[in-house]
Amino acid sequence: MNAFLTELGKNLAGRWAAALALPAAVFVAVAVVAVVLGPSHALDIVLLQTRVMAVSTGPALVWTGAGFLAATAVVGLVVTALGDVVIATWGATSMGLGRPFTALRHRRWQRAAAKADIAVKEVLAAPDNRQAKVKARRAVLRRNAISEIEPNCPTWAGDRLRAVAERVRRGTGLDLTTTWPRLWLVLPDAARAEMTTIQERCASTARTPVWGLAYLVVGAYWWPALVPGLWLLSVSRRRIRRSLGVYADLVESSVDLHSRDVANQLGFELTGRLTPEIGKQVTDVFEKRQPQPANPIQPDNKSRSSKKTTRQ
Repeated sequence: MNAFLTELGKNLAGRWAAALALPAAVFVAVAVVAVVLGPSHALDIVLLQTRVMAVSTGPALVWTGAGFLAATAVVGLVVTALGDVVIATWGATSMGLGRPFTALRHRRWQRAAAKADIAVKEVLAAPDNRQAKVKARRAVLRRNAISEIEPNCPTWAGDRLRAVAERVRRGTGLDLTTTWPRLWLVLPDAARAEMTTIQERCASTARTPVWGLAYLVVGAYWWPALVPGLWLLSVSRRRIRRSLGVYADLVESSVDLHSRDVANQLGFELTGRLTPEIGKQVTDVFEKRQPQPANPIQPDNKSRSSKKTTRQ
């Protein structure tokens, strides 16, 4: 899972500027306004105009502009780094600091799964009961909102990607961690472009809670900054789930449509679908495993005994 998850943190310089220049500039502007006005004159527009006019001419304008650009660049780099930290948490395991969060999610999932099982049994007992069907559908959606499979990660994102890896392993026999880099090499240009776009969108959504927390920090001094901070935090969860869900679907679709191309590149020459048996062999090739003989030769105990007697 980590093999293709790390791609979310990669950004080209030009695209970095397009994605972060405007948000960073807006944040720096808000921070400057907070410092200029302070908490006692939070909405004093006249005072703000006076301070702006004081630095809008002469050498002060040059120094102000240079400082603004430098601060924008620094803020963009810091937010990018913190966004990569958010992405790293998506691939965290249930060990260490993630253990209590995983345990909490696991208990919630078990309760939701028990309710979903009861609701499904009611539908099976009364197939014509429309109300029971609606109740069962809602119960299953609530369970899947926590995790599509039994949680083993501290975050929803980690289990969402793990669910894809599990379905790929069960359906094709491929290990997604070792398969994905090879699969990327055989993807058509259109598929790569689509995947790159959604990767950049995921990286952008990973920065959303970082921006929200940054505005809250400014809002602790200048209360109007609390408004964008709270709004960004409120929408970050939904944005992350939506973009990462699309990314997971694209990864799984790429395996479904092009995994046979990878097998053919290795010389398997498939004419039908990729079966779990062949997928296991492909995974063994990726992991550089040596095939084990079907009937390994066992040592002959009688011959050993006879040799030992002869030596004596």
